[in-house]
Amino acid sequence: MLMSSLPQRFFSWAHQVLASRETTGRVALLRRRIALKAVNRVVGLSVPFVRRNHFQVLALHHGYLKAWIPVQGNRNHMGTIYAGALFMLAEVPGGVMALFEWGTDYVPVLKEMTMHYLKPATSDVTVEFRLSDEEMLRIQTIAKAQGKCEFTLQADLVDAKGVVVAKSEAHYQIRTRASLLL
Repeated sequence: MLMSSLPQRFFSWAHQVLASRETTGRVALLRRRIALKAVNRVVGLSVPFVRRNHFQVLALHHGYLKAWIPVQGNRNHMGTIYAGALFMLAEVPGGVMALFEWGTDYVPVLKEMTMHYLKPATSDVTVEFRLSDEEMLRIQTIAKAQGKCEFTLQADLVDAKGVVVAKSEAHYQIRTRASLLL
């Protein structure tokens, strides 16, 4: 998988740019846009299905990710967004956040995920995930000490009108690369 072969410095660079407190000014905005474009490119190359569905990370910084998929290209036989595309929108961010926060020394694994589809999605859909500083520290501390740690991400998938079309709960595990060899 491409993600595992990426140098740590890419994630360090992206983290530095996207976590920067400098958010105003043309240079800062350009740097953030370039970093997000690079993150989306890496994700798309690593998981081609994501690229085909036009998945995009819209915002990414310490403990936060916002992602989006368009209705265009993701419609099912009823003209609404295909359930698998909504699942992908809710699943991929956990891996992106883990790699962004903890780098390539850790491998994110989806252990279980539940989706509740509430309404047909007839427009573009976004999702936002948050991890508190305390939770991120807990995850990293346990993973470092035990070689792995589980964490949960929950989110609402929201259409262009602000309507919640689905809810997700994903249970992930990050593992140290060294623990994979055992």
